[in-house]
Amino acid sequence: MTESVLIVGAGIAGLTAAQQVSSAGAKAIVVERLPIVGGKLAAPMTRAQAIGNRAGGSEVPLFDALAGDDSIRLVTNATLTALTGRPGSFVATVTERARFVTDDCTRCKKCHHVCPVVQPNEFDAGLTFRKAIYTPMITTLPEAWVIDIDECLNTPPNYLPCNRCREVCDDDAIHFDQALETVHEFHVGGVILAPGMQIESGEGFADLGYGAHPDIVTSAELQRLMESPGPSGGFVTRPSNEEYPVSVLLVLDDPSPFGLYIVASQAKQLLEQDIDNVSVLVLSSPTTDDAAMAFEETTGIRVNWGAALQVDAGDDGVSVSFEDLRSKQLVRDNFEMLVLCTDVVPPDDLAVLATSVGIELSGSGYLVAAGTNGASMESAVPGVFVAGCGSGPKNIVDSMSEARAAADAALAQLNPILLDGEPLPADSAAPPDDEMRAQIEKLLFALIDRR
Repeated sequence: MTESVLIVGAGIAGLTAAQQVSSAGAKAIVVERLPIVGGKLAAPMTRAQAIGNRAGGSEVPLFDALAGDDSIRLVTNATLTALTGRPGSFVATVTERARFVTDDCTRCKKCHHVCPVVQPNEFDAGLTFRKAIYTPMITTLPEAWVIDIDECLNTPPNYLPCNRCREVCDDDAIHFDQALETVHEFHVGGVILAPGMQIESGEGFADLGYGAHPDIVTSAELQRLMESPGPSGGFVTRPSNEEYPVSVLLVLDDPSPFGLYIVASQAKQLLEQDIDNVSVLVLSSPTTDDAAMAFEETTGIRVNWGAALQVDAGDDGVSVSFEDLRSKQLVRDNFEMLVLCTDVVPPDDLAVLATSVGIELSGSGYLVAAGTNGASMESAVPGVFVAGCGSGPKNIVDSMSEARAAADAALAQLNPILLDGEPLPADSAAPPDDEMRAQIEKLLFALIDRR
């Protein structure tokens, strides 16, 4: 048995689980497919106040605490490719892609200025741009920059048509001679899958003016504007002129509990920024379910139920018209910003992760898990648990609660003697079953000979 727990995904759920594991005296190995940790909440994890009340008063994992915790190992740019063994003795194969930038990087930005490749910054919801060598935001974990080798003009280790970043790097931190991939084998007692979710782009809203007018944005873009540090300093501004909007309309086409939660959270944040004229339009038939009623109670904003939405964008703002399904009348109004709430879907590579672990996906494409004692989420594979949005969309509070429960369940797979005794080295490997059996047989034969 081992003292380590493997956690796949370094979003709010994965990092919460890692801290729970660490606080119990065990080791947490966190595998993240992106070059930095934090997921959708990477920006607010820089300081305690940045996330506001969205965590329901719970303490959010912060970069400083994570970086200073020797019991948490972060493996970024990496994926879990295979898992074998049993509870208490798993062997996890993890493939890590090279960053091509070492920890000697001092973030001086000289490489950024000379890199000729420009890409939308997905960590800012496409509101800003980055280079092929970049840091996603001001403060990150790890701190070193990273090269997006799929977009870089170079093809390591042989083809180097562009060497500009390396030529200006006084820190000698850029090395294109690194191996493209490194394969690790970790021996762990339990596994937590916290892969998060993916937010769809706004391409499907082209008929509502998205992409044709800068003040028509998606809910993901709005959220990034409201986060600090962020593109606009944590305050909502109109992309067209960087002025504060007076009126905002939030449009939702799926009144699911999670969809209404997102709209309610954003509406409250807008009101807290003194934007008094905040309206909500749900493109669906009126309903009086608990989620809709809770939305109106928590925000104080009446939900408009409508259909046949039409949008006309002009120099002074956005004009909308729709059929009010309650009054059966045509409604026309003007807003300075229009927010189109995009759907959330499973991550693109979730099917690959499920296959590598040996569990199934639900009909909606998420990991299948069954509740244990109403809290921890165990998959069909004993010793493997699911937390957060891996099994479906969830809010921050529920994701963190599931993560703590999953961590407790994973810790139960470990040998308590290892946790209470002298800690093992971080990379110590539990001997394979055949080797362990041979050692036991050798010991038994020795005892027999003594008799």
